[in-house]
Amino acid sequence: MATPASNWPTLLHVTHAKSGSQWLRAILDNCAPHQVVHPVHGMGQFLENPVRSGMIYPALFVTKDEFDGVVLPPNARRFVVIRDLRDTLVSWYFSLKVSHTVDHSTLTEMRNTLNALTFEKGLIWLIEDPYFSKIATIQSSWCQSGELLVRYEDLLERDEEILERILLHECGIPVERARLREIIHANRFDQLTGRTRGTEDVSSHQRKGIAGDWCNHFTHRVKDSFKERFGTVLIETGYESTDSW
Repeated sequence: MATPASNWPTLLHVTHAKSGSQWLRAILDNCAPHQVVHPVHGMGQFLENPVRSGMIYPALFVTKDEFDGVVLPPNARRFVVIRDLRDTLVSWYFSLKVSHTVDHSTLTEMRNTLNALTFEKGLIWLIEDPYFSKIATIQSSWCQSGELLVRYEDLLERDEEILERILLHECGIPVERARLREIIHANRFDQLTGRTRGTEDVSSHQRKGIAGDWCNHFTHRVKDSFKERFGTVLIETGYESTDSW
């Protein structure tokens, strides 16, 4: 039997593109499918419409300032997930070029552009794209606020431990521990794809399921371009301690 929405906190999952957002959205949807408010283009479900008490808002791609501008119910709980911005870039590249559903004219234009460029030039073009800058801004804004951030890389290795802590203990969702574990296991990379993590399928939204893949794709030119634009973000978020990587 479903738990009434009145018994739930208002659950807000803040993140950015290519940081396991659809993975976590699926887990939350399995926990309470009738309470999930699905994302729309521009985050209008959160930024424009009133936030509904007892509902689940997954995959909110918003900065700290944008978040703070929204009136929340008194029972609201949030958690923020980020990913190494370099891996985010590589994943965003393959998603835009191959696997992402083209549901907006902007995505069509971006896919056409990437298909006309070499891989190296395509990565550099994305580094300079305003949308990717927004991803970096989301990370920086939450990091600078002092928020305790959840790393996608840690979730890959300790999904059960971390999600139990966040969802059951910190956010207080009324789901049995055994049921949450069942949902987490069912949504793991190998269960969804039939592949072990690290086995690549560029046509799949679950392309590879690993951390550190940027090392396989960054040329010297890509690295220099990335450092110039986002080197400080890597240090802010703790993925690097200096700019000498």
